[in-house]
Amino acid sequence: MKTTLLSIIVLALISCDASTKEFVGSSWKVVELKNSGTTVKVTDAIILKVNSDTEFSLKLDVNNCFGTYSITGKSNIKLQGLACTEMCCDSEFSKAVVAALYKVSTIKLTKDEAILSSDDVKITFKRQKVLSPKEMKATNTSEKFMGKEKIPTEETTNVGMFENPNKVEETPEMVVPKGDFIELYKSPCKGTCEEFTMQFYEDGTVVYTGKFNAQVQGKHAVKLAPSKVKSLFNDFEQSNFMSFQDKYDDPKIMDIQNTYLTYKGKKIHIRYKYNAPKELQTLLEKVETQAKSALEQLKKK
Repeated sequence: MKTTLLSIIVLALISCDASTKEFVGSSWKVVELKNSGTTVKVTDAIILKVNSDTEFSLKLDVNNCFGTYSITGKSNIKLQGLACTEMCCDSEFSKAVVAALYKVSTIKLTKDEAILSSDDVKITFKRQKVLSPKEMKATNTSEKFMGKEKIPTEETTNVGMFENPNKVEETPEMVVPKGDFIELYKSPCKGTCEEFTMQFYEDGTVVYTGKFNAQVQGKHAVKLAPSKVKSLFNDFEQSNFMSFQDKYDDPKIMDIQNTYLTYKGKKIHIRYKYNAPKELQTLLEKVETQAKSALEQLKKK
């Protein structure tokens, strides 16, 4: 009986060790992300490379991240020292994956699947391939992004230091309506994010001001279908916009384009939208959809 029990324990340990060996020296692709029980749509190929038994790298759609990890016991994992380059702008999905990695505490491994999770998040990875020694060496560069060295460097961030050469002057016939408006502001960043402001009025008028890196420069006005903009106003009223917090952020995430929504004097700073209530996320998405339509009209002028 004792021999049988000992054999079971040994086999369990061997199995765990074998899984760990499958994890190290391989690349893994994110195939599913759940945040607080909600599935986040996969929009980009996010690749995790496990370079050694202590270091990993993460390829986002724009930036690269590097960090260290440790696996203890049967399923405990701790990721730390995560640092990323700061070229703007990664997708919302990329940012959601990075934010989720900060929260994981357990790991479940099989030969072809790795699940990193906690009470709030679950990231499922599918095994892609075994890394060659050359690939492991090439991605094992976390020391460049840690310590006292300032990241990003000037060489990686000066791409946004110019205005659009096809600058358009202010629209001379522009008339700004009176009354309430919904304002969307997008900030510049360390990369090529477009800085602009849009004000939506109930009659369908949209007043746009393009600034740093904006494809359309200067102040202009376009007209959207009044029914679509009026629907936005109804959504803001029904959402009890005034009750939301003034800021939603995740300070662990590096360079992100800041977004501000303003309505009737209430301004909300949304730096990381997945920490905002679902209702506010939906509002922002609706405003951004109308902003995209307005910008398409401006580009045709």
